[in-house]
Amino acid sequence: MKLKVLFVSLTLFSFSNAHSIEADVWEYKVEPGHISEAVELFEEAIKLSREAGRNTTILQQTFGKDGEFKFHWVDFHDSLEARAKDNAYDSPGFSDFINRFYASDTVTTVRSYSMTLIDDQLCDNPGVVSVYVWKPNSGEFSNVVEGFKASSAFFEKHGWEVDLWQENIGGTDSLQFVMCSKTKEDEAKSYTSLNNDEDWLDEQPNAPLWDSYSDVSTLIRSFELDPIIVD
Repeated sequence: MKLKVLFVSLTLFSFSNAHSIEADVWEYKVEPGHISEAVELFEEAIKLSREAGRNTTILQQTFGKDGEFKFHWVDFHDSLEARAKDNAYDSPGFSDFINRFYASDTVTTVRSYSMTLIDDQLCDNPGVVSVYVWKPNSGEFSNVVEGFKASSAFFEKHGWEVDLWQENIGGTDSLQFVMCSKTKEDEAKSYTSLNNDEDWLDEQPNAPLWDSYSDVSTLIRSFELDPIIVD
């Protein structure tokens, strides 16, 4: 699959992040032999967040560096102002949880960073999340963003939901192209549809093999995630 800027001749879209959704991300690595214990802790965190009225998703990595031992904890906020007013972690329940979380020796923090949503919607209850992280070449940031927007419409035509994010503090100014499917079966149907699309085959004649080269950005990593589902 090639997530380079597609259809660069399309009319560019204007964009503004003035009221964009914000996300805070923590990546954790779980010690071998402690995945079950870690999942129990993450499930408790999701329930506490739900009780506090916060939109929190925690996902287990299936593919990518460190494999299934890496988990991604994501807090979503409707705006910077909403983030500033969020004091859920100050509650007694969360304070007790955080003490137990770090005292468990089950997880190690890999990194943390914030993100801003470039488009205007979040994936709706995805079951499979594929993330492609791109670094714009010098002077090409705006072109990459606009190309991403054109590309998102193309992939959504084949059944994916697409989120576009910029990494902020703690990140590397990289852009995340996030492709969401409800199930593995839906993801497979999307790939089948994509690989039979003549416009895609013009870009990727060796499909389902793909060439990640782009003249405006560089693919620096990719990974796949499955959300932890709590009833």
